[in-house]
Amino acid sequence: MLVKNSNKGLKWQENLNLDRVIMKNRNLTLSQNDPQVINARNAENALFKHYNLEVKEHFVVLPESNFRVRVLEIGEGEPLVIVPGNTGDAFVLASLIAELKGRKIFAINRPGGGLSEGMDHNSVNIREFAHQTLNFIVEALGLKNVDVVAHSMGAHWSTLFAMEHPDKVKKLVLLGNPGNIMGGKPPLAIRIIATPPFTKLAMHFMIPKRKEDALKTLTIMGHSKAFVATLPGELANAYFNFQHLPHYVISSTSLIQNMIPEIKAGELIKLQQPAALILGTKDSFLTQEKGQKIVAAMPNGQFHSILNSGHLPWLENPGLIGKMILDFLD
Repeated sequence: MLVKNSNKGLKWQENLNLDRVIMKNRNLTLSQNDPQVINARNAENALFKHYNLEVKEHFVVLPESNFRVRVLEIGEGEPLVIVPGNTGDAFVLASLIAELKGRKIFAINRPGGGLSEGMDHNSVNIREFAHQTLNFIVEALGLKNVDVVAHSMGAHWSTLFAMEHPDKVKKLVLLGNPGNIMGGKPPLAIRIIATPPFTKLAMHFMIPKRKEDALKTLTIMGHSKAFVATLPGELANAYFNFQHLPHYVISSTSLIQNMIPEIKAGELIKLQQPAALILGTKDSFLTQEKGQKIVAAMPNGQFHSILNSGHLPWLENPGLIGKMILDFLD
């Protein structure tokens, strides 16, 4: 496993011990023997197998905070970094990753997401933590001037990363509403979670009790019920099990409550790299008009509208989005 911290140089560490399930310094560690962790890992493996993806797993340890961040390596070719949205679960992008042939994917499970350690996002300066975390991981992986594809909150993190570390990002693709850029208004359910008096109650209804209900949240994000019903059972199973990990509630709610401060239009002048925003017409987080304004504020921005797609625009047509991304990056 790839490990780097403030006291030791970059090195490979075998058999990294995960046998902890305690909250320490506000980061929640996971036990490899925890049934919930085993179920989540098995569900993710089944989903990747469904899309014929062979995955290698690495962990990067961040300096100072000592958060252990999971990175998935898939495929061969020119490196491409993927930064997921939501709390940072990479499995959600499996169908798109399968279309990005000819690239070596490094999919980062953001701190608090996937099988990275959980975290209380209120314990950090979230804006600084976002771009510094991505910068450290990219350096730890030995990547230079790399292409980045990012979704939702991950797109916000990646935009900051590209702005603050321009030598590290070659081209940037933003999928769906890119977080809190030039202001945004998330759906009512998300705003309720962000309101502390209602957080616990909202999460009670948001976290599925049955696997059959695991994908219902996608309808809040603009995907039709009829379409969601056609998605593979492996995806629903992964959603269900990852939302029942020990760190999920604190990681997801603290992320929403400690939303990254807005990137204002005037700041986007710093985003000199070629950037593309791919936005579904049904994305409940952002209108097409606002998406076009965001791109207009970028020195080298492109806007792509995807008809009848929701907040995860690759779900309806991963082949189309995959080709669009590869064409842009090439």
